[in-house]
Parts: sequence; structure tokens; C-alpha cells
Amino acid sequence: MTRPHLILTLACLFCVSSAMADSVFSPVYLDGALEGFNSNDAPHAASTADGNPGTTLGEQRRWAFERALEYWELRLDSNVVIEVAAEMNDLSCSFSGAVLGSAGPDWAYADWVPSAGGSSPAFANTVYPSALANRLANRDLDVDYPDIGATFNKQIDESDGCLFQTSWYYALGEAPSGTISFFATALHEIGHGIGFLTFVDKASGSRLWEMDDIYMKFLLDHSTGKLWPDMTDSERAASATDPSDLHWVGPNVMAALGPLTGGVSDGHAHMYAPETLEGGSSVSHWDTAIEDSNGNHELMEPSATGSEKLLITGELLQDIGWNDVPANDCNFASYRLTLSSLYSGTNEHNACVSVTYDGALIYEGDTTATAGREVVLKNGFTVEQGATFRVQTDPNIGL
Repeated sequence: MTRPHLILTLACLFCVSSAMADSVFSPVYLDGALEGFNSNDAPHAASTADGNPGTTLGEQRRWAFERALEYWELRLDSNVVIEVAAEMNDLSCSFSGAVLGSAGPDWAYADWVPSAGGSSPAFANTVYPSALANRLANRDLDVDYPDIGATFNKQIDESDGCLFQTSWYYALGEAPSGTISFFATALHEIGHGIGFLTFVDKASGSRLWEMDDIYMKFLLDHSTGKLWPDMTDSERAASATDPSDLHWVGPNVMAALGPLTGGVSDGHAHMYAPETLEGGSSVSHWDTAIEDSNGNHELMEPSATGSEKLLITGELLQDIGWNDVPANDCNFASYRLTLSSLYSGTNEHNACVSVTYDGALIYEGDTTATAGREVVLKNGFTVEQGATFRVQTDPNIGL
């Protein structure tokens, strides 16, 4: 289930904009009437049961997508709204594999003139993705176009031959068997849109506008000892297919590698560079070996793993020019935690988005529930006399 990125230029033929008041992100939906994000088909029952309030399939899709935008909004600061154009189309899919989605910046900029409170780029003659360039410049460098384009595979819902009757799951919980988390996929694709990608043509090694881009400045080929800006086009093309030797050497990432148990060598994090070039996936993802001691993989690996977390992506975003990112202190594979057991002693139940107690009995000690968005107590939940049950929500705990 690969998730490549594309650099998109999207025309708004039928746009439905959904306002998110005082938000960093603003979604624009490009699907036609009654299709994709505007579908009036019956909602997915599992997603409804697990908290998605949408009364149609289109409403469920928009709700899940906007929760992903809200999640990134908690981690990024920008005085300029990031407009995200989104649609659902038929992408590649078979019984055994599928492209879940694709996304990327709609535009790129170099050597801009900042407005008051903004800054010139840290590197001259260097290409930056639209959302990041706008943030640094403190103004919208092109008000007529979205900053990010994102497309998701509607065949996953609509074709029995796609991943053998797999469907999207539109709630925030852990995706049930036979489904794929739309929320997690949207998080990944938005990550590409805000700058987790290179503009280099990886087959030829040629640079956009014959300039470095901000992402490639931190790519080092360990086998040659060269950074990508110091390479020829042919050397960059060779480096894009040099497994385990293509490394990220940004200072923020290098300082955060301690908890990782895989995908790291020589104080560097490995990038995805398989021997056979994978167009949208190679270079613009972490290596699949990136892992921590709890078995969590990186959100920005090329394929969905079901055990994803932001381990070092926040630090990569800092390296290219985004703001500091809150600490990674919860596993997003467990952002919805369903409990149906007896608990004794002192307990802590933490989740990125919500903690749901489904008929759980808490007893013989204190219990604290911490979630980024909500704590839900379902019918049957009880606390034994003498026990203390504490609840706290903190939107900054995030991935």
C-alpha cells in the first residue's frame, strides 16, 4: 500500500470550501456534485459507531480529512493560511496493492521578498514548497492558487477488486480488520504537502529551475561522502538508488536519533532509496527500517504499517525551516484506545486523539486518562469506590 507524492497543479472546477475558523489550514474540495468528498452515499457504519458524525459518506470523508488538517495545525505555526485542494479519484489498485493517496505542493518559490515580520529564505537560489515559503515570507506569495494538492483513492471504497474488498475507515480509531485509516493516510499526504519531499527529478538527477531545493540540502550519500547540492545530476540519480547510504544530516534530526533502534548509522537517519527507483516514493520518505524500541515506524515511511508515529519527522520539518514541534509522546496507532478489562493499581491511559472506555471497570487505585482531543466514557463504565479517576485533554500532545 504505497503512498507516493505528486507535485500537482489543480484547477477548481467544482469547489466546496469548508471553513475552519481561525485555522492555519483551509480545505477546498474539488470533487463534482455527489462524488468523492461530496458523495451522498450511506455513511460507513463502523466509522459512525466510532465517532465520525457524518450522515453521508462525503460528510464522513470531509470530517476525517479536516481532523488530519487540525492535527497538523497543532504542530505548525504560520500567519498565512495554507489552502489544501483535495479530491478523490481512481488511483492504481489491485487485489494485492494500491496507491492510497498522493499529495504535494502546488507551487514552489525561491528568493522572495518578505512582508513586514517575514524573512528572506535562509538559502538564496533555493526552492521552497509553497506553504513553507509563505510562512517564512509572512505573506501569500500567490493568492490565486492552493498551496497543496491532495488526491485519495476512491476505489478502496468502491471496487471489490481493490485490496480484496478493503474499505476506508473514517473515524479516528485504530482501523478495524479489512479497513485502512483515512485519517492516518491524510496525515501522511499532508506531510508531503508541507515539505517532506524533494523537487529533484530522481530518474535524471536534474533540479527544478536548476536550483537546489531546501530538502535536498540535507541529503548525504554516505558511500561518496557528498551532499546532494555538491553532486552532478548523474551522481544524484545514482544516489537515489543507493540503499542504506542515502542519509538525512539535518541538525535537528541528528540530535533526536537516540530513541531509534533501526534505520540509523553514523549518527544519520536513512532515507528510502531502493535499488529500483520508485517514482514518487524514493528519497521523499524515510527508510522502512526506521523504528523505535516499541516497534513503532515513522509516519513518513513509503507504506502504511499500522504502527506509525512521528519519530523524527517533526525534526526534519525544523531542519527545512518550520517551527519547533511539540514532543512526540503518544503512539498514533493507539489514538483511539478501547478498554474492556479490569484494572488495578495505578494506571495511565494516553492517546493522541481520544481515549474511549467501553464498559471498563477501574478499581483499586488511581487512573489518569490523557488525550489530545477527548475522553469518552461509554455505557457500563464504572469506578470502584475509593479509586480516583482523572481526565485531562491537551491538544499539544499529538504525534
